[in-house]
Amino acid sequence: MSTTVTVPVAPEPLVAPRRRLTVVSDDALKTLEEPFDLLTALRAVALREPAAARSAAPIELAEYAMTIWADQLEGLGVSPAVVTHVFTSFRREIWLWLEGDRRWDQLSGHLAARVVRRA
Repeated sequence: MSTTVTVPVAPEPLVAPRRRLTVVSDDALKTLEEPFDLLTALRAVALREPAAARSAAPIELAEYAMTIWADQLEGLGVSPAVVTHVFTSFRREIWLWLEGDRRWDQLSGHLAARVVRRA
């Protein structure tokens, strides 16, 4: 007499497990120093004209980053338009940094990672 044993199999998850994005060190962009002079100037504009500062801050920061990352961006094949787009799409977080609600190291790291992902 033969007995069949049924072993329950765990169902596959409906959602794929989350993967962490890791940036290869060759593609990583240089760490940006916090631009205190630019921060001071943008905060002064924000006191007088908040809307103007909100729209100027991403563009000013993108120009600052492009001067620091120029060689690396060229090597990655990233155009200035891409960098400007990344920074302007992150306008809210840049505004929060300008207001003092975000730390620079977090903001600059996120911006660098977004630029690398677009490369």
